[in-house]
Amino acid sequence: MIALVLLVFSLAVAKPPAQSVVYDPDPTQPGAGRLQSETWSKESPSASLWLTRIDEETRTRFVRQRAGLELDPFMAAPGRETGGFLAFHVLVENRTETRLVFQPQACRLQTSWKDFQAPLDLPTIMAVFAMADRPLPANIERIRSAIIDGEIVLRPGEKRDGLFIFHTYDPPPKKFQVDIGATLSRGEAFAFSAFYKKRKK
Repeated sequence: MIALVLLVFSLAVAKPPAQSVVYDPDPTQPGAGRLQSETWSKESPSASLWLTRIDEETRTRFVRQRAGLELDPFMAAPGRETGGFLAFHVLVENRTETRLVFQPQACRLQTSWKDFQAPLDLPTIMAVFAMADRPLPANIERIRSAIIDGEIVLRPGEKRDGLFIFHTYDPPPKKFQVDIGATLSRGEAFAFSAFYKKRKK
């Protein structure tokens, strides 16, 4: 419920742009994935997971191309530098497993304040617009083609990609991490975390 209120605040409140906070990846933490540029990953002969932080322009382009929406529902509100959201591109691949299960709502963003949130799904997005007294963008249900929304079951050789969208926190935390994982055929977890820390001024 707290996360939903913060999302409404992100959509409803316009304020002058503040100095942006920059977060750098921190691959030194235990449990971190392999980092290359903005992409975290974990690979094995049987499966792979990839998580890439993307900017607002890349997110808007992905939403337009994948969902056919001209209006990005996460775009910046008037008077804001950003729309108050963090976006990641996620790629899940089943290489040889009999069955790989990926549940986005089991993944989470965790802050140094111990706040947690799952990636946004369509019902939450619709509720946020209603609570902020903003009209739903036309054909908003198409956003499911761009975000990973709901359980995914992959057979050998299959892959799936899409976006994870999280709201930002105000005031910003010192650190946050994104925990992401899948379940392999015999119930083993295949997971890693992507860590970020606020850049010192």
